[in-house]
Amino acid sequence: MTAMMTRLRTWNRTLDDPVDVRALAVLRIAIGPIVLLHLRPFLSAARDGIIYSDRFTLPFWDWYPALPRIAYVALLWLIVVAALLLSVGLFSRTMAWLTAGGIAYNVFLSQIHFRHNRAFLIILLIGLAVLHSGRTMSLDAVLARRKGAPLDSRGGSRLALTVLRMEIAAVYLASGFSKLIDPDWWGGTVTRLRIERYRPRLSEIGIPDAIVDVLADPGFQSAAAKVLVLTELFIGLGLIISRTRKAAIWVAIPFHISIQFTAAVQVFSVAALAALFVWVDRPGHQRVVRVREKWIAPIRILDWTGRFQLVPSTSPLTVDAAGGGPTRAGPTARWFVLSRLPLTFWLAAPIQLLRRK
Repeated sequence: MTAMMTRLRTWNRTLDDPVDVRALAVLRIAIGPIVLLHLRPFLSAARDGIIYSDRFTLPFWDWYPALPRIAYVALLWLIVVAALLLSVGLFSRTMAWLTAGGIAYNVFLSQIHFRHNRAFLIILLIGLAVLHSGRTMSLDAVLARRKGAPLDSRGGSRLALTVLRMEIAAVYLASGFSKLIDPDWWGGTVTRLRIERYRPRLSEIGIPDAIVDVLADPGFQSAAAKVLVLTELFIGLGLIISRTRKAAIWVAIPFHISIQFTAAVQVFSVAALAALFVWVDRPGHQRVVRVREKWIAPIRILDWTGRFQLVPSTSPLTVDAAGGGPTRAGPTARWFVLSRLPLTFWLAAPIQLLRRK
C-alpha cells in the first residue's frame, strides 16, 4: 500500500512537468487542411446563397445568437484564415482558440450540425491551444529566434497532455462499447447495410463485384463486425497502456484508412490519423544517429517528430541510445530508424520488433 501511494504521489508531481510539443506540432500543421475540409460543405452552401437560416434548423438553445447572413459568411472565412495561420504557426495559440471557438459556434447553431467527428475536431483544437503547439516548427519560433529568444519546444503540462490523450482514447472506447451492446452492430446488420449502401462507390474505385459480394454476405459481416468492434476497443485500451501503444497505433492506421472508404465519417479518419501524433513521446535526449552525409537530408525531412540528432559519419549507420545503453549498428540500426519515422513506421515497426526478438 505504501509503495502504491508513493507511485501515486510521484505520478501526481509529474503532471505539472512541461512536455515536449514537437510531435504535437505535426498535428498542428495538419489541422489547417482538416478544418478546410470540415468547412467545405458550409462554404459551398454559402457560395450558393444558402446558410443555416435557409434550411431546417433545430437550435440547441433559444437564447443562442444567430448571426446575420453576411456576418456568418465572414465568420466562416475568418475560421479559414485562422486555421491556415495555425498550420504555419503564426500567433499559434490565439489562432487555435479562434478556430476552435468558430467551429464550436457553428456546430452549436443547430442540432443538425452536430457530428461526433466535429466534436472530436474541437477537442483537438483546444488541446493544441492549451499545450501551445506553436513553440516549435512554426513561424512563431522563427520570429523568436530572429529576436534572439528561441522558443523552448516544451509547452503546457503533462496533465493537459494526459487529458487530451484520455479524450482521444475515450472516443474509441465509447464507440466500441456502444457497438458491443448493440445487437445490430455486433451481429453485422449495420455493416452489411453499409456495404450495400456504398456498393456503387466500391465499384467506382475498382473493387471487383465478386469481392463486394463477399463483403455483403451476412455470414462474413457477422464475423467482420465483431472484429471491427474488438479492434476499436483494442485501440482505445492499447493507446492508454504504454506497452501496447505502438501496436495500437499500428492497428489504428489501416483501421482509419479502411473506414474512410466504407463509411460517411467526414473528417474523422484524417483527424484521427493526425491525432496519433499526440501519443508520440519524444525522448528526453535525441538519439544520436551517425550516418553517411547523403542520408542526413532524407532522414531529417522524414523525422517529423525530431527523435534523432544526425551526425555525419564515414562508417556504417549506428544509433546511440539516449541516456546510455547499447549502440545499434548495421541492419538493426537501419530498421530502428525506419520504425521511428512516421512514413515508414507501419512497414518497419513489425520488422524491427522481430529482429529485436
